[in-house]
Amino acid sequence: MTAQDHLARGRGAQGRGAHSADDDPATVVIPRCTEDAGTGPRPAAAPGAASPARAEPSPEAQAAAPGAPHLALLRRGPVVGTAAAIVAVLALAHYGAAVYGIGRPGFEIPAPIRLGTELNISTWFSSAMHLTNAALLALIAANSVRRERWRWILLSLSCAVVAMDETAANHEQVGWIIHTTLGTSGFLTYAWIIPAAVLVAVVAALCLPMLLRRPGAWLVVAGAAVFLLGAVGLESAGGALFEQTGDVQSFTYNVLAGTEETFEMAGLVIAMAGLLRMAGGSGLRIAGAGFVDRSR
Repeated sequence: MTAQDHLARGRGAQGRGAHSADDDPATVVIPRCTEDAGTGPRPAAAPGAASPARAEPSPEAQAAAPGAPHLALLRRGPVVGTAAAIVAVLALAHYGAAVYGIGRPGFEIPAPIRLGTELNISTWFSSAMHLTNAALLALIAANSVRRERWRWILLSLSCAVVAMDETAANHEQVGWIIHTTLGTSGFLTYAWIIPAAVLVAVVAALCLPMLLRRPGAWLVVAGAAVFLLGAVGLESAGGALFEQTGDVQSFTYNVLAGTEETFEMAGLVIAMAGLLRMAGGSGLRIAGAGFVDRSR
């Protein structure tokens, strides 16, 4: 729409006493000036001249073309490598302090580096990783087919809720209520794993078939399995050990708690690697990886 058209419409709107957002020049979509390789920008077509017909490129051509429009925000390798290095540093600090404390009565692993407790560096890191995965799932949801979008949103919200729980520790409060109400013991001493296992099974049943159709799916599944092995499997073993000894400062308990948290953080990093690859098919090209959604 030209400026003269806007002026004429504005005068007509004044006469009618009406105005709409379509009359605002700021809402006009300005066509981008495209360039062909080696030819420079294309000149605008003369007024009244018919624009030449242009064939729309196929999705495969768009994914394969090196100059295809994309938003290159991240490179998967450095991001995953940095996150893995943070996990390694946190694990080594915890285990190193645990070994240092052998034979030193009254020694406790410093709270900031102690895995398995709240309000420390590993809790912050895990929460940040959950939020990162939630953001990647939201990106995929925004660019997925409509019939699948609610499942991607469900996965994204699940990660966001777990990120909140990492810092708020609501699962421990829920577990204490179930433990005192039902009198759970042994591997169910930390009773929050009961509702958690049910919720995980429901979400997996709803979303796993859809997930497996995407590139990087097996990385995401492997990461989720490693995370659950720590969060549910080793957590239940830690609950049984705590019920027997009642000592959370022992070397054995610290090793078990450290292994649990390390598995959780490692699983999050593996899942993020898969989601970064998946996001390449949702408008975000990462490390040159493209994806064509053939389910459309």
